[in-house]
Amino acid sequence: MKIKNVIVVNDFNYIQGGASKVAIDTAKLLKNDGLNVIFFSAVIKPEENIEGITYISTHQKEALKEKNRLKGMINGIYNFKVKREFGKLLKKLNREETVIHIHGWTKALSSSIFDIAFKMKFKVILTLHDYFTACPNGAMFNYNTLNTCNINGLSTKCLLCNCDSRNYPFKIYRYIRSFIQNKVVKLPKKLKYAVGISNMSINHLKKYFNDNLKIKVIYNPIDINPKTINLINIEKKDYFLYVGRIDKEKGIENFCKAITDLNLPGIAVGTGKELEKLKEKYTNIDFVGWKNTNEVYSYMKNAEALVVPSIWYESAGLTILEAEKLGTPCIISQYCSEKEFLKKGCSYKTLEDLKKCILKKEYLKENDLQLNKFSPTFYIEELKKFYEED
Repeated sequence: MKIKNVIVVNDFNYIQGGASKVAIDTAKLLKNDGLNVIFFSAVIKPEENIEGITYISTHQKEALKEKNRLKGMINGIYNFKVKREFGKLLKKLNREETVIHIHGWTKALSSSIFDIAFKMKFKVILTLHDYFTACPNGAMFNYNTLNTCNINGLSTKCLLCNCDSRNYPFKIYRYIRSFIQNKVVKLPKKLKYAVGISNMSINHLKKYFNDNLKIKVIYNPIDINPKTINLINIEKKDYFLYVGRIDKEKGIENFCKAITDLNLPGIAVGTGKELEKLKEKYTNIDFVGWKNTNEVYSYMKNAEALVVPSIWYESAGLTILEAEKLGTPCIISQYCSEKEFLKKGCSYKTLEDLKKCILKKEYLKENDLQLNKFSPTFYIEELKKFYEED
């Protein structure tokens, strides 16, 4: 199968999270490699368009941000406009020369994007950035008990479990959305190709898919040259750093507790639902809010160590790789799939283990991370080979 066209599919055409960043980077790398790239989204900011890439959008809002809540819920469950507009695009393309590469679909596009692609018999590749293919809340995590969840998605137990980060009625909405996706569109049964971003996340997901699904692990690409980064001056020294959403499942409170108990300086970069509560509770932690990429790299470069304290099955973020390339050691929880990257790094199980790791400076162990496996060149070469597999 000789590929000439790649349709990169994502809810947003701008960086809204890790999956969006990878989708945009993928489109850019494919374009630079000479392929015809079409970026299909529901939500678009025209000023974010990259020259040389064709952009097609349904010009809709994120489902939960629609003024008409009923319309938003319907679009979130099954977006008919997306199906119609994507179908129009596919009719113009030769399916023998085209691959559809989907990154994010749950916030605006819905599973209707898969439905029309399967019906028109195009090759579809899904990057498994999260757990929405198996779990209604996308995290395999109970936000009320703050524990990982091993209940089978869409089972009766799943339906009755009040596990959502918002409330139980929202869980029901997500359950219905997942039911349509998996039982009506039949995503797990019909999907034939998937990109895994870590072995751990694949192990949690593979039981939900058909036995014929081809999964290839291709780590997300990072492209950092420390010499070209315009570092800002960080006055505080020898601090421990957290970078990410200030939300429960990210384990941010464990970071705050450990640093506070040890009476050490700590900085938290990011925003989220828990921000105001934690700012009030942990006054010794410097919560600096959202920062742009160069600012984040500056905080990383100057940190004693980066702490990634997730208490959910973190599928594989870019933060650890970025820190390692900047020369900053990392301390990661057992729930992070990134621990498979850091063969000699500091990984911990409990809050007490985290404190011990910091006190004994176990994070300073030399690592054997092979950064070439995360280079954009390696990423795009592996991706193109997968595109052309039969």
